Amino acid sequence: MTVDNFLQQRFLALNNGDFAAVYASYHAEAPFLQQFTDCDTYVDYAKQHLGGVNISDWFCLLQRTVAPKQVEAVLVMEVATENGKQYFYELALLLDTAAGWRYHSAQKLSVEDYSGDPKLLNFSHFDDVSQKIRF
Repeated sequence: MTVDNFLQQRFLALNNGDFAAVYASYHAEAPFLQQFTDCDTYVDYAKQHLGGVNISDWFCLLQRTVAPKQVEAVLVMEVATENGKQYFYELALLLDTAAGWRYHSAQKLSVEDYSGDPKLLNFSHFDDVSQKIRF
């Protein structure tokens, strides 16, 4: 499976409320799994907090290989909320495993961090952030 196919399946699962599939897409060493150590706990949380989130559009803008079997991808998400649409941005670290690509972590930017044209976002916008927090 390609990185693009993996990301497409992950976003489809999120939009369909298939939170077990989203959970299964994480890498075993993902920092996220320190907060949600089992699938049922995450599914309960996600149903309460993410059930109303609708990613109306998304695309993988850029990809770069950072090490063997490691890719960073700049993801642009347009989220529909009750207040309208809003953009969110991620620099996702994806790892190729024996089971296929897995989501390890991401550095996120909001519209407060980047307010330009989403299609003009690039790696430097993430690289130049002073606090590179990965979730």
